[in-house]
Amino acid sequence: MTTPRTFNTARWMITFAKIVEAGGISAAARALGQDKAVTSRQLRDLEASMGLRLLNRSTRHISLTDVGAAMYERALKIVQELDAVRADAEQYLVQPSGVLTLSTSVAFGRLHLIPLLKSFSALYPQVSVELCLLDRHVDLVEEGYDVLLKLCDAPPLNLSAHKVCELQYSLVASEGFLAETGPLQCPADLTRHNCLFYGFRNRRATWNLVKDKVIHPVDVASSLSVNSSEALRDLTLQGVGIALLPTFAIAADVAAGRLQRVLPDYQVSGSLGRGLYLVYMPGRYLPAKTRAFIDFILEQWAPVPPWQRLPSGIESRGPCEQVS
Repeated sequence: MTTPRTFNTARWMITFAKIVEAGGISAAARALGQDKAVTSRQLRDLEASMGLRLLNRSTRHISLTDVGAAMYERALKIVQELDAVRADAEQYLVQPSGVLTLSTSVAFGRLHLIPLLKSFSALYPQVSVELCLLDRHVDLVEEGYDVLLKLCDAPPLNLSAHKVCELQYSLVASEGFLAETGPLQCPADLTRHNCLFYGFRNRRATWNLVKDKVIHPVDVASSLSVNSSEALRDLTLQGVGIALLPTFAIAADVAAGRLQRVLPDYQVSGSLGRGLYLVYMPGRYLPAKTRAFIDFILEQWAPVPPWQRLPSGIESRGPCEQVS
């Protein structure tokens, strides 16, 4: 069992080893960055705690007693072990290594994070990644994650966070659905159609469409309730209705023509939040593995991620700005 006396003894043993190494109390005090009187007292306390004389000392010279020589070998081992601990800690802060635990939502992780893990592992082969995909609130501290990729309006105030990018949303429908219903001319037309949105046990919602800084609220209804953006995307491809989805879930489908934007002159917000954040533990000493992952993600996705870049190479400029 570790006691305060154990801590004191360890400190005294380090001082003892430094006195022998430096050849005197004054030189040891300078090397330790403490007063000579403190150094001398620590040596006396060590000898008193053991009931042994460890050093023969005069005004000009010190020498080890027989038992002091044996104790010096033990003291050296303590110093060497502490040096090894310090070296390991410095390596932990400098060289990315160890197990990196991550969590994000199922759809976002599958579509965008997993495709990057091979490249990250190639850059940092000493880092092992454990990824947990969850469509629920995740407590970074309680559940022991290193980094969360969180889709939200604002990150928790008690944690450190780096905003990666804005989240954008679109109203989309399949070509077949629009061929049957015809084009929509204004937000009110949405009330005549089956509207799909992220949720569970909730088949009604209000969509706020914005154009020229004017908000057009529309009460919409759905025949289906589902808490998966991937499932909503699949239903939309099947022609079930018009869906409100984040662009990260449907960018490839829109680019390929499988889905078409509905009322593209209007901007709309979704329920997953306005931004993508990297969330991690606060503090000065960020592990190298965590810092490496954060820098890697920012390089890949910030400030405009690939799923929000237009085919022409012009980058979209924000959730409430229309690019023609």
